[in-house]
Amino acid sequence: MERIVVVGFGWVGQANALALKLSGYEVGYFDIGTPKHHYDAYASTYAKLTRLETVTAWDGETTCYIVAVGDRVAEDGTQDISSIRAALDSLKGVLGTVVLRSTILPDTLSTLAFDYYVPEFLHEKLAVEESLSPFFVVVGKTTTTKPEPSFLSLWREKTPRIFNGTPEEAAYIKYLSNLWNAVRIAFVNEYGDVIGTPDSKESLDSIERVVNFVMRGEPYLRYGRAFGGHCLPKDMRAFTGWYAGKGRRVDLLQGAYRANEAHAKAQEQHPLLPEWFSAWPLPHLSGFVALRELAFSLYKNIRDPRQFIARYVLRKDV
Repeated sequence: MERIVVVGFGWVGQANALALKLSGYEVGYFDIGTPKHHYDAYASTYAKLTRLETVTAWDGETTCYIVAVGDRVAEDGTQDISSIRAALDSLKGVLGTVVLRSTILPDTLSTLAFDYYVPEFLHEKLAVEESLSPFFVVVGKTTTTKPEPSFLSLWREKTPRIFNGTPEEAAYIKYLSNLWNAVRIAFVNEYGDVIGTPDSKESLDSIERVVNFVMRGEPYLRYGRAFGGHCLPKDMRAFTGWYAGKGRRVDLLQGAYRANEAHAKAQEQHPLLPEWFSAWPLPHLSGFVALRELAFSLYKNIRDPRQFIARYVLRKDV
């Protein structure tokens, strides 16, 4: 079992460190600052982590470095990855395996040195739990000959959603996930604003009843506050800024960002708006939905077998 060195001890780095410590690994971390602890429920586990004086203090062939340093994105969409690049440069020539978990635009990855790109898909409030049992496992392998870290096999056993490909493909999946979540929030909120003004509990209930009938109250599809936080706004700006500059069409994404900004200004006058709901679907809920859909399909086909015969026996579109 490898020794784990987490480089960058922010909310992503801490979630990884705590989860891997709980999974039985020896975990150390290195950060140039002194970040505050983000997960109060894991105070006893924090005490078992080792703070390293130098980033390569534990270097060896059985060491795995997890780089979880954040990017910075300006209002015009310019992505600053200088801190990430500096962290990776400090690991050049190490014996251990370097796993990058930072959010990087796909076209920029080729300028960085690492072995595996494994983007994170975490929600801030549930980051430790989602590091223990990931909803996605996306691995982008370079041409490295260094072995894949054993914790990736552990994660693969806990999720049905696995992708193996290039670092660039992994980065596109990371941005697709975040941008799709952002677009859904912006769309539902804009549609809800068309229905009515949430200036009373009755008005808010009416909007929610309409939206939830179609959207089923699923994550990112609940009427409420604008999206914010560390990831969605900056990732939307970075992606649209970069690809608009390359002449790609990102009109819908830019529109979703503007719609969210407008909703954020409007919500200042409407304190009743709830926080938008962010979490991956729970397996038992997804299974319940599947059973419900199966029951409906069986009922429909028993009640009117003509569609079933046409589609599955005669092979006709109906």
